[in-house]
Amino acid sequence: MVEIVADGGFAAVDVETLCERAEVGRSHFDRCFADLEDCFLGVHDEVMEELCARVDEAPNGRTAWHDRIWAAGVGAMRYLQEDAARARFLVVAVNGAGSGAQVRRDRIVQRIADFLDGGRGEVDGARPMSRCTAEIAAGAVYNTILAKIESGSIERGEEFLPELIYLATMPYLGARAAEDELLVQPLR
Repeated sequence: MVEIVADGGFAAVDVETLCERAEVGRSHFDRCFADLEDCFLGVHDEVMEELCARVDEAPNGRTAWHDRIWAAGVGAMRYLQEDAARARFLVVAVNGAGSGAQVRRDRIVQRIADFLDGGRGEVDGARPMSRCTAEIAAGAVYNTILAKIESGSIERGEEFLPELIYLATMPYLGARAAEDELLVQPLR
């Protein structure tokens, strides 16, 4: 599923081709899935859980929000770079695979927002923030990653990771502090 969708999008998938590539019979597919979208969603859930596990373990004891953001960013970027087809499947193809897939995409953005929302603790009391701030920043991060995967430049993630950290931290730390993130060279 991942390879076929990465090559031609969800519209390019048909059950026969999928079964042939997976070396299973149609009856096996029918026992496991209601239809192609159900199969897509199941695979997407598995891939998403792998990514989430990688991101969740990346901070590895770091307590400062800023440090956790950087560690999670590096972890996510490395995961996406390991397999271009998997990255395209997870982030790009989900946008054209039906209403269930749109729910999955929204969950991705909300997971990013959950992570970023910790930034509210970094803000002085003079500027109260709502959850909406994290959701806006998460949308910006997600859409930047989407554009990089679509353009085939995810393999250069280390080059634009500081930009993602800038987008994530600017609403919380302010423009001046966020601009400093653009100067950071993450470990390669």
